[in-house]
Amino acid sequence: MNPKNIIFLIFIFGSLFFSGCLKEEGSVTIISTDVMYSQEGDGTILTVIPYIRNDMGTDTGILSIKVNLKEPSTNLIVATKDSDIGYIKSKNSASNSLSLKVTDPGTYLVEVQVYEGSKLMAQSYTQVTVKEKPSQGQPADLKLTDMNLVITKLLNDASMAVVEVSPGLYNQGGDSKPLTIEVTAQIDPYNTFIQSDSINVVKSTNRVRGKVTFTIPRNKEYSISVKVLENGREVALAKVPVKIKLNTIKYNEIMNYVFVEEGKPVAATATPTEPGFQGIAALMGLLVVYCIMNRNRKVE
Repeated sequence: MNPKNIIFLIFIFGSLFFSGCLKEEGSVTIISTDVMYSQEGDGTILTVIPYIRNDMGTDTGILSIKVNLKEPSTNLIVATKDSDIGYIKSKNSASNSLSLKVTDPGTYLVEVQVYEGSKLMAQSYTQVTVKEKPSQGQPADLKLTDMNLVITKLLNDASMAVVEVSPGLYNQGGDSKPLTIEVTAQIDPYNTFIQSDSINVVKSTNRVRGKVTFTIPRNKEYSISVKVLENGREVALAKVPVKIKLNTIKYNEIMNYVFVEEGKPVAATATPTEPGFQGIAALMGLLVVYCIMNRNRKVE
């Protein structure tokens, strides 16, 4: 082969390699970020819980999380915190909790960054408004945080499962009125199971966990959503963003799932560019150019 042709081919594959077109498909993403706050002494403690998923075909290396709390108008960092979370297995998720303190009420931008060594794997942005300490008579501000699920019993030759579902609830406003947590497990529009749990008053900055029990077919996939009612009025609604396959869950193994709140803006997420059809098109284009050039040389 002509040396010029060899150099041209090296150029093609070198360009693809450095542009990421030959990298492994999949990515590490921040699928959701919970931000809760509670007044403490002369300031407010912000608890940031990012939920991270590894969609790659291999386990990650050791990951770390960095949270920056910024003042939106100036983009200045007012607080920062970082933590190691270890590795995440392929096609699995993990979460971590980091706490930061601010002295003044107001609106802040929460920047979450995930690193593998010094390499930035994913980042996201969430806006939070820190209110002043709730006064007497201020309404509750209820937030669904996460959900535990466990299979406690198998019935009918393991074709049916007794499943306990426990949604977590946090009140960052004033004291609530009596609450009802309603959990819906849906196979399809024609097969829906609903259970509810009554909860007493939830005090300001307190957390509770409801619990309902389903007896449902084990070999099905379920979409789960949760509704919170305060004196019969809906005050919070969230869903698990993935379908849950019961037959992949071991007996008595506690599974934890993140909630995505309904009716609230989704956090802006940025991840490193992944390979796609643009890379394939670029490869085909370069190869076509190479073939034309090679053919022209033969004609000459």
